[in-house]
Amino acid sequence: MNTRTKTAGLIAAAAAAAALVAGCSTDDSGTGHSMDSMSMPMSASAPAASASHNAADTAWVQMMIPHHQQAVQMAALADGRTQNAQLLALAGQIKAAQDPEIEQMSGWLTEWGVPPMAAGMDHSSHGMSGDMGGMMSADQMSQLEKATGADFDRAWLEMMIEHHQGAIDSSKQIQADGQSEQVRELAGKIIAGQQAEIEQMNAMLGK
Repeated sequence: MNTRTKTAGLIAAAAAAAALVAGCSTDDSGTGHSMDSMSMPMSASAPAASASHNAADTAWVQMMIPHHQQAVQMAALADGRTQNAQLLALAGQIKAAQDPEIEQMSGWLTEWGVPPMAAGMDHSSHGMSGDMGGMMSADQMSQLEKATGADFDRAWLEMMIEHHQGAIDSSKQIQADGQSEQVRELAGKIIAGQQAEIEQMNAMLGK
């Protein structure tokens, strides 16, 4: 199964889960904030579909936040493990781009009355096999933490390319399946920015 197909399946499954929870729950307060977000996987007050967004948008945002957070973690690992000025600059660029996007997406979930994905939740928890495209395993992250010098540079670049490609594939899928113009705009920004970074990283690897 290719990354795009797997990612599409994940978004569809997560969207279905979001719709199911929204359809089976109610919030009598009308405030959209009375439910404890830690006790429910999805806020009862957020409809699966609305004039501004649909369940696919919600699922994509919930999954893209931890995806971005891992990229920021990977970027932070460069400090002290490499002397490659170009890689260090790229790591800083990735962090500078994705930190604000995490804040933006978190704001959307708050606005929609939807909690973020629970800490430690595997992206495969929606009944699908495998993670959201490009996510590194705990073992891969551990190996990256232990690497230094040229070994770190190569591993970091190869992993970040894979990570970026997963974000690109997912972003292309949400442009087809989503309803929110804000989400589509961010997806387009991710596609353009991370594709350019992939080209840069391939050049750094001599590809």
